[in-house]
Amino acid sequence: METKLNTQEGECDIKGDKELSLGGAEGNGKRIKFSPLKARILMMVGPMFGAIFFGFFSCSVIYHTLKVGLSFWLDLIHENFMLIGCYIWFHIELFKSIYRMIKNNLLLNSNIQELRDCYPELEEDWQNLNDADYFNKDLQVLVYGDHLICYRTFDIAYLPECSKIDAFMKMYRLGSRHKVRRVHFSAWYLDGSESELRTNELRSFAGINQKARKDALFDYLRENFDYIELETFD
Repeated sequence: METKLNTQEGECDIKGDKELSLGGAEGNGKRIKFSPLKARILMMVGPMFGAIFFGFFSCSVIYHTLKVGLSFWLDLIHENFMLIGCYIWFHIELFKSIYRMIKNNLLLNSNIQELRDCYPELEEDWQNLNDADYFNKDLQVLVYGDHLICYRTFDIAYLPECSKIDAFMKMYRLGSRHKVRRVHFSAWYLDGSESELRTNELRSFAGINQKARKDALFDYLRENFDYIELETFD
């Protein structure tokens, strides 16, 4: 999945004629503490635990190989071919976890830099995001200037270059019995690239009408960015 980065050396056209909707922490006076560091930790938790788990297995295999000799493992693999399949799978998952850690970190760095380039006031204090044009605390998304931001993950979309935004429900399994559905967004750009805007995967959305909150966001986008095609679930 290709990520849309700032394309004009940090120059972003900020619209000044957009109507405010639920601005400033949904207009209730309560300010949110925005932290790129918390977003970095959130996006690293899953891949990090995966890397630790699969890395521990890999280190155990290397340790036992050095301890008992390679011939022992060759004989064992010869007798049970499934063992080598498990060994390969564990190492594939290890490299996938490491790749996700690196990818999430690089993406977050580029998104933070893009926001700082477009809005110098954020360089001084991220709490200026509380003055967003649109603020949806339930979904943890906001519109600041010309950017749609999922502020817990700091996934962003530069709206003037978007051709379509899609909202969809993503299923997560918690344990063996419980499943939860969380709304996510995807942005398509004029150059054909696409990026996903992830909400907080570790947060419970119990008791929140996600569809109603998503519809409120799309109503704002439809009114202020009418050139963007909006695609949604029923």
